Amino acid sequence: MYKKILAVLLAVVICLGSSIPCAFALNFEAASAFVMDGDTGEELYSYNGDVARVPASMTKVLTAYIVYQELEAGTITLDTPVKISHNVAVKSRDSNYPTAVPLTEGATYTVDTLLHLIMIPSASASCIAMAEHISGSESAFVTRMNATAKELGLNATYYNCHGAQPNYITPRSQATLTKIFIDTYPDILRITSKSGFSFNGTYYNNTNHMLNTMAPYEGLDGFKTGTISQAGYCVTTTAVRNGRRVIAVVMKSTSDAQRFADSRQLLDYGFEQIQKRDASRASTSVSVTTQPDSVRPYQPASFTVQLNGVSAAYTAKAQWYVNGEAVKSYGNSNFQVTANKTSTLNYTLRELTGDTLEVSFVLTMPDGTEKRAETSVPIEQRPISYTGSFNIRSAQVYPGKTLTVTADVMGENEIYRVQLPAGWQWDGQPIAGYSNDAFTILNDKASSQYTIKIPSDAQPGIHTLSFVVGPADSTGVEQLVLSADIEVVPLESLEEDTLEETIEIPKNAEAA
Repeated sequence: MYKKILAVLLAVVICLGSSIPCAFALNFEAASAFVMDGDTGEELYSYNGDVARVPASMTKVLTAYIVYQELEAGTITLDTPVKISHNVAVKSRDSNYPTAVPLTEGATYTVDTLLHLIMIPSASASCIAMAEHISGSESAFVTRMNATAKELGLNATYYNCHGAQPNYITPRSQATLTKIFIDTYPDILRITSKSGFSFNGTYYNNTNHMLNTMAPYEGLDGFKTGTISQAGYCVTTTAVRNGRRVIAVVMKSTSDAQRFADSRQLLDYGFEQIQKRDASRASTSVSVTTQPDSVRPYQPASFTVQLNGVSAAYTAKAQWYVNGEAVKSYGNSNFQVTANKTSTLNYTLRELTGDTLEVSFVLTMPDGTEKRAETSVPIEQRPISYTGSFNIRSAQVYPGKTLTVTADVMGENEIYRVQLPAGWQWDGQPIAGYSNDAFTILNDKASSQYTIKIPSDAQPGIHTLSFVVGPADSTGVEQLVLSADIEVVPLESLEEDTLEETIEIPKNAEAA
């Protein structure tokens, strides 16, 4: 009772905080539940959906998925004979490995037959038979299961291939796995949709009783049950109506009948949500609400769009584009659409690309239709520019001594913050460790220091020290090059007063 009261209160809070239709009409007994749009992967409902629980025989979904991976790879076919080991034959008669479907030691059964036994009566020993055939042992197969779960992005941990003993997975991940399975290998529905299977003269009902002993659910075509004491009663179900698929996961319900009652409610809710969200998608419009009068290189600009006509929250793919190209970090394949929601693009033009900047925001629905907002903004044809100076014009230094040079940069661009590549160079070559890809100029002012260290064995001669700001070939910024001639001279050639002035080093000298 406490759990259900908590669920009701949680639903009320959700309803007050969003436009999602209230879910407190649901009255399920499961400790966890998750509903997914089977076509888009969109979450339609979640209650403890990210809590890892024992799936029991829903473990067999991943086992069957790996079998289909092998079918796709061509290492086996549906007609490949699988020989039954002594280990499998014993466990096929052991009630500790539900469901006990006897297999004969030394006999062979096709992959297709074992898949039917795994997914319909939930025969655990048939899982072990496939594990041994594919990986040589169940333990090796379980290692592959965990690797596969990681590759698929599942929050799951497996210790066996059948679920007769505990494994762990979240309802969200179980739904995700089911969607991936159906999308990748839809042939599995040929098996999971069957109400039962005949084997060695015995007819085994599908453990998913919504396909046989209970009133049928419209459009149901699978998927898998699970029951052991640590798991309670679990079931993953999926159905298609009007061309749309819903996947529902129930974990730790209170009885065999209740898990299916829970599942019916969740499937119904899922289809209702899809209908409402599809209608909301159809009525959605997008408009630009904020944009600059013009843009110029390196001056940040903001564009904002607002979503209108959203009657129920949903997810869609969203992407900002500039001049027809997607803006990196401004795309979201799982964009949460709510009433009056806004999205803002913060963009900095770096090159003079033409006379106008074409900006668009595109919301793409699961069926491929788009909601689009577009605008065009003039580009000011004036690159940013800077002037600057060194604290010296030229200098003479002798081997073994140092000299610190300060570069001051200034401009009249009236841009608060600009970051440009910059660096110190010696005779036109970059000085290692003295470059910065994001040299910051604040309020048109910046400075940098470099301390020259003359080797004791340096040969006399004139060299050029430079500080370069901005790329050479940019249309958005004029490159600034500050230079000074540095002459290395023998110590005996310098007058005493010149020597003292030359080797004086400012305090707190720092590099670019």
